[in-house]
Amino acid sequence: MTQTNKKLEALRAEIDRLDDELINVLERRIAIVKDIAAAKKQDGDGPVFRPGREAGVLRRILSQHSSDLSDAVVARMWREMISAVCRMQKPYSVSIAAPVKSVGYWDLARSHFGSATPMNLHKLPTVVLREVSTDPSMLGVLPWQNEEPDAWWVHLAQGGETVPKILARLPFTPNASGNFEDLNALVIGQGVPEPSGDDECLFVVMTEDEVSRARLNGFLEKAGISGHCVDSRSPQVEEGDWLHLFQASEFMAEDDERFNTFKELLGKSVIKLVILGAYAVPQKS
Repeated sequence: MTQTNKKLEALRAEIDRLDDELINVLERRIAIVKDIAAAKKQDGDGPVFRPGREAGVLRRILSQHSSDLSDAVVARMWREMISAVCRMQKPYSVSIAAPVKSVGYWDLARSHFGSATPMNLHKLPTVVLREVSTDPSMLGVLPWQNEEPDAWWVHLAQGGETVPKILARLPFTPNASGNFEDLNALVIGQGVPEPSGDDECLFVVMTEDEVSRARLNGFLEKAGISGHCVDSRSPQVEEGDWLHLFQASEFMAEDDERFNTFKELLGKSVIKLVILGAYAVPQKS
């Protein structure tokens, strides 16, 4: 055997040893997850999808790794593991709405929720909204920007106990190898939005009268809320109400006093304000 072959043999043996070590570490991690699941049952059945916690884990991992692997590859490895152990705690599935570019939205969801998570694809967002509203174990993936007259976020603005909340944004980690440019989606579910440390919040204000975006943004700034009006929808019927969608550059709770200030500035035209949810700000490419 040549000296080169001996070196290759030793390197391959080291890889085998590291593979064994990785398996042992993975099994220890899974054992801890099982302990966490047992602890959750003692304290009450909590949500299985923890987008704020998951975003924090990925940010920490991506800030620490210094290998030649891209962030997209490292993130995909952790996403597969996170999704798998979450399903071990409580099964869940994903319903995707893709009126166009269905392969792209499917790929976004699969990259985030893992290769083994059950997923269904639909053309109509209303189908996804119905499935998520009736099944607490279902998560929905919907296109972020919807130019249709009946935008899906309008349904969330009605509020209610089983009305889903926005929980995450996809993709969290950009992947330059994808050919589906500028596709973004939001994840909805019957969970509770949670802060990750770097978040954006979406909320809707319903008004009786039309209010210009410039005026809305001015009142938003006066209330001390960093953000802007993303969309405004006119009433579908003659005596209907106006809906204004806002994006704030921080996590905001319902009892935030700035919301009261904002509503006071808008005056008697305001009917209600509904927080649609929040999501961790995606990693930059």
